[in-house]
Amino acid sequence: MKTIREILASLDESSAPQHAYHGLSPEQRARLATLDVASYTGKVRDVVYLPGGDELLIVHSDRLTAFDKLISMVPYKGTILTAISEFWLKEAQKVVPTHYLGRPHERVLRTRRTTPFKAEVVVRGHLAGAMLRSYKEGTRDYCGAKLPDGLGDYAELPKPIITPTTKAAAFEHDENASPAELVRQEVCTAAQWAEIETKAFALFAHGKKVLAQHGWILVDTKYEFGRTGSGEIIVIDEVHTPDSSRFWLAKTYAERLARAEAPEMLDKETVRRYLLERGFKGDGPVPHVPVDQLVALANLYLDVTEKLVGKPLRTDGVTPQQVAIESLL
Repeated sequence: MKTIREILASLDESSAPQHAYHGLSPEQRARLATLDVASYTGKVRDVVYLPGGDELLIVHSDRLTAFDKLISMVPYKGTILTAISEFWLKEAQKVVPTHYLGRPHERVLRTRRTTPFKAEVVVRGHLAGAMLRSYKEGTRDYCGAKLPDGLGDYAELPKPIITPTTKAAAFEHDENASPAELVRQEVCTAAQWAEIETKAFALFAHGKKVLAQHGWILVDTKYEFGRTGSGEIIVIDEVHTPDSSRFWLAKTYAERLARAEAPEMLDKETVRRYLLERGFKGDGPVPHVPVDQLVALANLYLDVTEKLVGKPLRTDGVTPQQVAIESLL
């Protein structure tokens, strides 16, 4: 079994597409239907509902999304994300309950089934991304959070804030919302939001502490929450992955800001910036992203993950047949 790093080193423009896993194949979906098992395709993950109704299998593809669009395939991204998701979902259980139950395959997590709240809970500790772009245009009330005047690019906020979005269907646009709007739209009750907010801030603080030990800044992240059959609110989906979060290198942060330069980034913001430079913000044709950039992103995700899990990641391969969902039912 090769390490993922060894395989990535051998990829080029002609071979990389052959080393990407798109998700469950039509044949697998047809077979699952004969077993009376439902499945759902999200932006990056496929979800399989297990018989009995209280568990799910989450299958991680290599799909890369940005601005709510499918951008390309990043080789072995699914295996990398499964490994880092397992690490963080187990780590998060020190402060909040999560849906994690196990990892039966390199690309699959077994989880508790919940009724999801249809919102993404975005916690921000710095001025970055869409909020930075909006701030520079004059916005000071962002999703119900009040921002002070005088913040510089990439500045740390006086304290972390939550800027929710509504949860749209896969590849449709999520919409910014305030907590009050979520309650008004009956996404959650006021009491449920208070509990979600408390858990989100606790998880963000824990993530900052863990990442600081590796020399990284947790800039912002998104969480999702669900309600179990008993009414317990737990964390679902993913936690603190480079796909759902922004990480910056702490040791060069201050000096780069002093030179009016962007921080060193350890997430997919590099691809977002590549797309923005080509005028793409989610509308129109998606620009081609060269394979060397996709492999570089895979290596970046791999660096973060291997430092957290403490060992090299290995793989059995990426073909759909090797994600043996039927054997896990």
